[in-house]
Amino acid sequence: MEMYDYLTKNFVIIGHRGLPEKYPENTEISFKNAFNYTDAVELDVHLSADGGVYIVHDFNLKRLTGNDINIENLNSSEIDRLNIKGFKIPRLDYILKTYHEKYFFIELKTIDDSGSMVYNNIVTKTLEIIKNTGMKDHVCVISFNPFSLREMHALDDSIMLGLDYCDLSEKYMGKLNSVDLRELEISVYIPEYKNDKIDCLIKLRSLGFIVIPWTVDNYVDAVKIKNAGLNGIITNRADVMASMLKL
Repeated sequence: MEMYDYLTKNFVIIGHRGLPEKYPENTEISFKNAFNYTDAVELDVHLSADGGVYIVHDFNLKRLTGNDINIENLNSSEIDRLNIKGFKIPRLDYILKTYHEKYFFIELKTIDDSGSMVYNNIVTKTLEIIKNTGMKDHVCVISFNPFSLREMHALDDSIMLGLDYCDLSEKYMGKLNSVDLRELEISVYIPEYKNDKIDCLIKLRSLGFIVIPWTVDNYVDAVKIKNAGLNGIITNRADVMASMLKL
């Protein structure tokens, strides 16, 4: 089943960085255990100094590894020696090859912690890995940065794209005009979930977009989203949500 069909056939639960309430986020063990409850996870990618694509959320690794250094300043061999609570920082190509039957939201981290855009080759490198692993039909490339999505679309217009959305992304959306947005051919909108904005999400869905809010960890909110006809949720609690929603 291709990604579009997977996201539109049934209400989907997507594991946010795997199953982070029980395992270290964005590690293989977190993804592997999330796949016991769902066929899809969201993950974040960064580029190493020598062009390796690694799965990790933060630009600076202090919170996760205790090392106060940005991942972009480390070579692959240096990153491979680090660990997050005993688990390696995985490479994107390894995860896609190992779990090739699963589905992935791959977030390009191209807006740093200060809200500034990051310029590197992560779009090109990520696309190479997606193609080389034969996973084009099992991924949706997402970002808060619409310029990164525009670059991906220019390189390969067959890749499904999703726009993460919150106040941070609004800063850059204002720099794009309506023509730019139409040309992106965004299929999925991934807004930060706010209970009082549900009508806006329903409107997006009525326009034909796939709408999957993040991060939804409350059962009542999940039911409200499902009953509103949206396509799914991104959650830190894929195990709990799958059980409670009986999916």
